[in-house]
Amino acid sequence: MNEVRCVVESKNLVGECPVWDAATQRLYWTDINGMRVYRLNIHSGNIEHWQFAATVSALALTTAPGWLLVAVGLQLLLWNVESDERLFFAEVEGPELDNRLNDGAVDPDGNFWVGTMRNNVASDGTHIEIDWDQPANRSGSLYRVSPQGTVLRYCSGLAIPNTLVWSPDRSTMYIADSVDNALYVYRYQTGSVSGRRIFAQGFSRGVPDGSAIDEKGFVWNCRYYGNCLVRFAPSGEVDRVVEMPVRNITNCVFGGSDLRTLFVTTASVSNGEGDSLAGAIFAVDAGVGGLAANLFRLV
Repeated sequence: MNEVRCVVESKNLVGECPVWDAATQRLYWTDINGMRVYRLNIHSGNIEHWQFAATVSALALTTAPGWLLVAVGLQLLLWNVESDERLFFAEVEGPELDNRLNDGAVDPDGNFWVGTMRNNVASDGTHIEIDWDQPANRSGSLYRVSPQGTVLRYCSGLAIPNTLVWSPDRSTMYIADSVDNALYVYRYQTGSVSGRRIFAQGFSRGVPDGSAIDEKGFVWNCRYYGNCLVRFAPSGEVDRVVEMPVRNITNCVFGGSDLRTLFVTTASVSNGEGDSLAGAIFAVDAGVGGLAANLFRLV
């Protein structure tokens, strides 16, 4: 049985993109609607946060100690945590589609992959309802951003792209579209993808949000509206379901000294009745190890 415990009652609006920094034993995560980045020192319990001017949807560690890549609005910034210096790195997409960046992660070759979606966050952080049945709202795309800042679009027509993880043998990239209730796989080779196919679709509890992958190649997928995590085998079959104490489960990452703890972010927007811990950070005893974070390769 996978033990679940609350580690931070953060009450995030939309907690997202947890990142484990093994070098400092600290956990970073974002609050998209709160437009903040948080940092937790696991050993001392100290929590810090930093405010940004737009939605903060994704983070990545880099090869330069102390510098993170941060997805803010439609831009990527390089951010020095200790000095709070923020440098423009790349604009992923222009404003004409009224989109924002969503989930993002670094591939095994040091590139940053990120999806865009119709912006559902007002300037004050409140949630904007989107009619996802309208084809015009499938305005999202999947991009790869190189260490040199080159932006390449790989596909379009996405609604809410989530989940960017790679198999342990580096041959497969996984991506989800929440509106489709589907996880897809691509063949991955040296920073490029091809041949998308369905990996898992139609799981009945909630919709797929962020994911982590363990050392055995099983995908741990967070289920928004679903009160659970689901672990998919490499075949796409459901291996287990981990019950969670809140409704909106957003993303997860393996961390801790042995990478066997799954840190899970949640959201308090659209939360269920009695979700007193909605927006908190949880730790799950996974019973299996995860993979170390890929680093964005600064040149």
